[in-house]
Amino acid sequence: MRRFQIKPFRLVAAVLIGSLSFGGMAYAASLGLGSKKLHVWSQTLTKGTCNQTSTTADDTYVQQALPTSTAGGTATTLTISPIALAQDYAFIRFNLSGCSIPTTGGADSAVLTVNVRTAGADTISLFPVTSSWSSSTLTWNGVSGLTIGPTATGTFSASSTGTKTVTVTADVDNAIKAGNLWGWELRATSGTVSVAIGAAENGTAGNRPSMTLSYEK
Repeated sequence: MRRFQIKPFRLVAAVLIGSLSFGGMAYAASLGLGSKKLHVWSQTLTKGTCNQTSTTADDTYVQQALPTSTAGGTATTLTISPIALAQDYAFIRFNLSGCSIPTTGGADSAVLTVNVRTAGADTISLFPVTSSWSSSTLTWNGVSGLTIGPTATGTFSASSTGTKTVTVTADVDNAIKAGNLWGWELRATSGTVSVAIGAAENGTAGNRPSMTLSYEK
């Protein structure tokens, strides 16, 4: 009579049990099954908001017709133009250091708001910038030295004046993990006329760029 022997083996599995959120705190629980042992652990996540206004913004626009000009850094409106040989690109970023979000944190949602002051039948696309720039020094000639994503994060129509919003959650989440948010290049990807949006230096608060940010850490 042949006998069979069952040999012990190691089984490892991890199952996410679930998560709950109460009063700005998130609780995640996991169950781990190891050889002859059952492990349960939990992690507490802090959720919050850190909305950005003109006080944490830096913005400018650069001009193809004036390739060494830095005048856009102090302008009250940012011009965006698709006109051949007279293109203008705008740049907007926010300083998130006051949010105290570690690189292990992340963005749950982030929405950029701008205000179109001069309208035109243009589509404005936002491209993520992942290298450093400053409104006081950036020029048209300097744009070629920046690292700018090839795919637009989102778009808005500048065909009418007023506030426009673009969801930028993925960009901000990546920036938090990298430790810096270098913002976006705003470029007209269709249209034939110049448009303008309010800058951080605009005299009317409602015309200035802003960003709502919800995060967890």
